Amino acid sequence: MSPSHGPAAAGPASLDAVVGAVGRAETDNAEGRPERARRRLQGALTALDSIDPTNRVRSVVRVRARALTELVKSEAETGTRTRTAAERLDEMVETGAGEVWPGLQPAIDGTRGLAALRAGRHDEALELLSSVIDAIDVADPVDGCRALLNRGVLHIERRELSAARADLGECARRARQAGFDRLLFKAEHNLGYVHFYAGHLPEALAQMEAAARTLPGPPRPTALRDRSDVLLEAGLVGVADATLAEAAAMFAAERLTRDVAECELGRAECALLRGDLEAAREFAASARRRFNRRGDEAWAVRATLLSLQADAAAFATSPTDARSRSAWAGLSRRAAVLEELCAATGRRVWQDAASYVRIEADLARGAVQDPAELLEQLGPVRTDDPLAVRLHGRRIRAVLAIAAQEPGRAARYVRAGQRDLENHRARFGSLDLRTAGAVHGTALADLDMQLALANARPTAVLEAAERVRSVIGGSPRVNPPSDPETAELLWDLRKLIDAGREAPDLPASDPVRVRHMREAQRLKHEILARSWHERGTAREERVARAAEVRRTVERRAGSVLLDVLEHRGELLAVRVDDSGSALHTLGPAADVAEEVRRVHADLEVLSNPLVPADLRAVANRSLDRSLAHIEARLAPALQAPDELVVVAAGWLGVLPWSMLPSRVGRPTVVAPSVHHWMRYAGSATGRPAHVSAAAGPGLRHAEAEVNEIGRLWPDGEVVVGEDATVARMVELLASPGIVHLAAHGRHEPDNPLFSSVRLADGPLFAHELDMGGTVPDLVLLSSCEVGRASIRAGGEALGLASVLLRTGVGCVVAALAPLPDETALRVMTRTHVLLREEVPIATAVATATHEDRLATGALVPLVCFGAPV
Repeated sequence: MSPSHGPAAAGPASLDAVVGAVGRAETDNAEGRPERARRRLQGALTALDSIDPTNRVRSVVRVRARALTELVKSEAETGTRTRTAAERLDEMVETGAGEVWPGLQPAIDGTRGLAALRAGRHDEALELLSSVIDAIDVADPVDGCRALLNRGVLHIERRELSAARADLGECARRARQAGFDRLLFKAEHNLGYVHFYAGHLPEALAQMEAAARTLPGPPRPTALRDRSDVLLEAGLVGVADATLAEAAAMFAAERLTRDVAECELGRAECALLRGDLEAAREFAASARRRFNRRGDEAWAVRATLLSLQADAAAFATSPTDARSRSAWAGLSRRAAVLEELCAATGRRVWQDAASYVRIEADLARGAVQDPAELLEQLGPVRTDDPLAVRLHGRRIRAVLAIAAQEPGRAARYVRAGQRDLENHRARFGSLDLRTAGAVHGTALADLDMQLALANARPTAVLEAAERVRSVIGGSPRVNPPSDPETAELLWDLRKLIDAGREAPDLPASDPVRVRHMREAQRLKHEILARSWHERGTAREERVARAAEVRRTVERRAGSVLLDVLEHRGELLAVRVDDSGSALHTLGPAADVAEEVRRVHADLEVLSNPLVPADLRAVANRSLDRSLAHIEARLAPALQAPDELVVVAAGWLGVLPWSMLPSRVGRPTVVAPSVHHWMRYAGSATGRPAHVSAAAGPGLRHAEAEVNEIGRLWPDGEVVVGEDATVARMVELLASPGIVHLAAHGRHEPDNPLFSSVRLADGPLFAHELDMGGTVPDLVLLSSCEVGRASIRAGGEALGLASVLLRTGVGCVVAALAPLPDETALRVMTRTHVLLREEVPIATAVATATHEDRLATGALVPLVCFGAPV
């Protein structure tokens, strides 16, 4: 073999190996493994140099440039900060390598544009990326796609959504044609981000999930982080925080400190929304340190802003004294510095947020000389700002208006903020998202109530409380979650839960049980996540007016309406009866909340037949004592010889009002809102159109109970045995009249939309009841604990009974604690006897439970929720 043939034969094989190594490094960089990419690339460049460092063959120039541009990326991400790769690229340009491979300059500009984008240098990034797109015909297809992708991301960050949509759509088109699966995924994923910034959160989540399905493998941490932004805006604080924690762990494993810091920023926001100010401060401080070490000034500014917001929230809970005024003064100075920096760097949204912190600090320390003038200087709230910034802006303007002694103007700012939140939440078709979004409105709700109390009129307080409930509650969903994939997931979850019942005695640490629990959690999360994609309607929930409330009370002779709420740690109640309305201040809420917690604990003990008699006696005495203490605190507002309608939310809504000493044997209803009570009270006149009773498995007396109820009502429908399926129960709950269900019930405190009742083919979940259309007037749940609810951040309660009320059921009778089977048989059949005699439901339940207590001594924790239909 001649000497000339030797190198020619060896060269291509070596070059092929280098090309493969560079390709694998590109994948590593794209998948967030820059350290691994850096090691591969250093080896590839060494191999290239060993072939011939001066080789000007196009293929060699191209692969060398590819290796160097990828090395620049990996070094930027790992913080290695060597200039060798960038300098060698410059040398290639200077020595004319671009003439050999015309794609060299676009490749370099695209890499530098990405670096500028990541560092927050937007103008520089735009110029570099646009130069690549201008030369897209000579650029490598992959570089053209990357430039379109990154310029699209830049447009998103600058809120230029039409331009972002155009660039990302073109990137997706080219990537699909060229078979660039990873770039296609990123373009489609970022189109979801465009939906997010346009305020279309369900579409954003659906688009991101659809994009994720195009690329096999585990979740990408960057995609998880982006998804968390949407979840947080929707108010799903816990899910967003868990998603960020998962992404941060994946970034940390690859030593991607900048990405870890971005996750910490998101977690700081989550902590702020859930009121964990210490965690918010810690996450923000850690993120700021990481950004500063890397020289990422723009992101360090964002971290500083979050620190200031956390400090403001913390200072707001401190007593007003010289020390707090000094703290506020320091905060004002820091916010002013940050505000100027944001203005100088074109960060308008951050500038506004910093100015709100500064104004809040100056107001708190009494340093605003002319609040009216400052209010005029602020001008209107920008409607394209993120929701949290808009709501903060409305609140600051309202506080300034109060300081300027313009309460009417302050109220208008509060109402505008509540409309912002109402419109935001009305876009969701998912009840999970509707209730989660309430977390954004807590500060405005507090201010609304403050304005009402300053007015000193009971009716003003009642209407303010109703406005808050309207914003928190929203409208029920129009359509049930009935797509085939959700149905399949629900079926899998039912089978899994039934399988778990076959081995009830396995210890919690048993591997089979642990595996079942994890799979159940996964299925629940996936079912809820699918519901997040559904759009809602912009229907506005009507707010009850005080005059209408008074007229309704007058029509219902003897009725008393008691609207009970907690404001800034104090219990307040507005009482409306036929003599007028009155506002009662009932003292600190904390001790009453603790008594309510004890009541629920005692009811748990007393419902357990295995508890020894002496312990039952202790629990009975404790229960009586707690109920007496609660009654004593509420006594000034509680007196009602006949029907009492309690309007309450949060923990007050699960207080067993009907068990208070003065309410035993008297009709008591717990309503989610005044509007619900007014809408449904007395709505089911005369005989019910239809009565159906169904029995689930596993209860000794359930079939006897429903058979007796069916016998009591002419044409009553009884569903038992294998006929009592989930599908049949859903049908019954979509029909008018009365529906009675005797079945095992379970409240899921950590995931209340999966509270359930057990039927022949598995559990029926609260999630499946989130629908519109025809519903019963009255639902009686002869089941354990399904009257319970979990209180979400923002104060909204969720559970099986509360979901039924949201769907439009007028009244739900349910238990707040486990209900023994034999007690349910006696009390529920007696209740139906009274209903057949046209006794109102609240009176029927009160009479039946009281009679049973006198006859047997049994506690019956049944509550009428909703309205006395």
